[in-house]
Amino acid sequence: MRCLPLFLIVGLGSIFARAEEKPNPVMASAQQRIAAFHAGEKPSGAVLRLVYFHAADREPLPDYAARLDRIMTDISGFYRDGLQQRFAVKNGGLPLERKDGKLVIHMVRGEHPADHYEHTSGDETWAEVRKALAGKFDPDREHVLILYGLCRREPDGKFVFDAPYYGATWSDQRRGLCHAADCDVLDPLLLTAKDKPMVFKEHYYERMEMTLAKFNSWYLGGIAHELGHGLGFPHDNGGPGEAPGVSLMGGGNLHYRETLWGGREPAYLSLATALRFAAHPLVTQSDKARWQTADATFENLSASAEKGTLRLSGRVRASVPPCAIIAAALPVTARTDHGAMTFCAAVGDDEKFSVELTNLNDPKWQITLGCLLVNGAETRMQFTVRCNERGEPIVDELAADWASNTAEQAFMRDPEQAAKLLTDAAIAAAPNDEVRRRLRLLRAMQKPEPEPVDLTTAKAARVFLSDARWTKAEVGWGKIARNRFWFNQGQWEGAFLKLDGQVFDKGLYAHSKSEFVFSLGGSWKTFSATVGLRDGAANQGSAVFTVTGDGKELFRSKMLRVGEKETLHLDLADVQQLELHADGGEGHNHNSWAIWADPVVEK
Repeated sequence: MRCLPLFLIVGLGSIFARAEEKPNPVMASAQQRIAAFHAGEKPSGAVLRLVYFHAADREPLPDYAARLDRIMTDISGFYRDGLQQRFAVKNGGLPLERKDGKLVIHMVRGEHPADHYEHTSGDETWAEVRKALAGKFDPDREHVLILYGLCRREPDGKFVFDAPYYGATWSDQRRGLCHAADCDVLDPLLLTAKDKPMVFKEHYYERMEMTLAKFNSWYLGGIAHELGHGLGFPHDNGGPGEAPGVSLMGGGNLHYRETLWGGREPAYLSLATALRFAAHPLVTQSDKARWQTADATFENLSASAEKGTLRLSGRVRASVPPCAIIAAALPVTARTDHGAMTFCAAVGDDEKFSVELTNLNDPKWQITLGCLLVNGAETRMQFTVRCNERGEPIVDELAADWASNTAEQAFMRDPEQAAKLLTDAAIAAAPNDEVRRRLRLLRAMQKPEPEPVDLTTAKAARVFLSDARWTKAEVGWGKIARNRFWFNQGQWEGAFLKLDGQVFDKGLYAHSKSEFVFSLGGSWKTFSATVGLRDGAANQGSAVFTVTGDGKELFRSKMLRVGEKETLHLDLADVQQLELHADGGEGHNHNSWAIWADPVVEK
C-alpha cells in the first residue's frame, strides 16, 4: 500500500485537531500573565536534547536519522497544534535541536551487549549517557529524551522491546528526562498503514497483534506522553466533557493521530497540560526565574459543596507570579492516576481564585490543588475529600487538612513563617485536636534529635525504632530521616509520615532500596509496624517490605502501591539482630516512598 507523504499526514492531523469556538478564558488570562512576565527577555535558545542509545554489540536501527527527524517533527507539531488550534496560543512546538536544518542526534553506544538491558535499566543507561556525553551539554539544566535502538525481530517476525519507557518523576521546568523505544517500523509515514499486520512483545504484553498504523499510534503516542512527563507534566485525563477523544497525559498515548487510520478517539492536549506547556521555558524561550523552585502557598482556603461538586477558593502567595490554578480529582480506589479529572481556574489581579470540581460521584477522592507559576514551576498540595450518602463533598473535614497543610508547606519552604504558625498560641487556636497534634509534630521536627536509645541496654518496656540506635541505615533516595519524611529544596513532597490520610507520630523514612539494622540483645519479645508508600507517591511506585531476625525472614509484604498498607506483629523471642528492608516491587525504586509507621519493639 502506498503511504501518504509526511506533509499530508501533518495536514490531516491539523484537520482533526479540535478547535475552541471561542478563546478559553483561563488560558487567555494565563497567557497574558506569562507574556507580561517574560516580555523583553533575551531568547534563551533552550532546546530539547535527543539521545539515541544502542547496545555495544548492535548498530543503530535502519534509517534511524531520517525516521527520528520525521518522528520528532510530527510530535512537535502535535504539541504546537494542541496549544495553537485549541487555545489560540501561537508557538513553535517543541524546540528541536537542529544544525544545518538537520535534527541533532547525540549518539551513545552502550557499555554492554543488548541482552544486558531491559525495561528496568533506565537509571543505568542514564548514567552511561551522562558519562558518554560529558561536556556536550549539562544534563542537570536540560530536558533530555533518550530513544533506544534495542528492539530486535525474532525469526517469526515478532518485534521484541527491551527498553526503558517512562518519564522521570523528578522532571520539572528546570530539567527533565524521559525514555522511549525506537523500532525500524516506527514512523509517522506508517500511521495510515491500516492493512499491514504487526506483532510485538514488551514487558506489559507477552504478545500483541495489531496493524502497523495502530502500533504507530501507540508508540508515537508513547513518546509524546513520556515526553510530557519529561517536561514535568503529571497524568491528566482532562475535565469532564472537555473535548472529544482522550487526553494525551491520560490514556491518549494509545490514541495518537488515530483518526488517520479510522480511530474515533484521538489524543488531544487538555487545558491543564496546555497551560503547563504554555508556561514552560522551552516554549517561552525565557530563562527568567527558570531556576527558581515552586514556592507558592495557599492562603484563606475555603470550600463549599453540593451534590457531586466541590468549590475551592482562596489566595496564593509566591515569589514568582501565579498564572493558573489546576486541580485534579482521583477516586482513592483508582489503580492508577491516568484517569485524574482536571479543573482549571484563572488567578485574579488580587491573587485570588475559585475553582469548581464537578462529577465527584465516588465516596472518597484524592484532590491535588496546584498553582502554576509563569516560570513553569508548579506547587501542589494534596488532601482527601469524602462524600456523604447524598453524594455531597464533606467540606467540614477540610479545615483540619488545610490548617496543617499550610504549616507543613511553611515548614519546608519558609522556616521564619513556620515559626509563627507553630507557637503555643497558634497551636491552641487550631481548629481541632488532630490539627494541634500535627502542629506539635512539626514543631518537634524543628528541634535537635535526642540521643538514640540503645536497645541492648534500654530499661523501657517499649521503644520506637525511629528513636533507637541502629548499626546500619541506608535509603535509596535522599537522606535518613527519623519521625518525618525526607525532602529537599524543589522536591517538597511533604514532611509528615502519612498513610491513607493518617499522619503517624513515629516512623522511618525508607525510600527503597533501604535497610535498617538494629542490635536487640535478645531482650525484646515483639515487633509491630504499619508499612506502605507515603501518600502522594505516583502509582508508578511500589515496595515490598521484609523483616529478618538473625538472618531468618520473619515477614514479607505483598507488593504495595500508594493507598495500600499492611500491619504486622512479629515474635522476636531471642532475636539478636533485626533487619528492616524495603525494595521496589518491579525492579526499580521510582516513587517507592516506603515508610515504616509506628515501628515499635516491646518486652
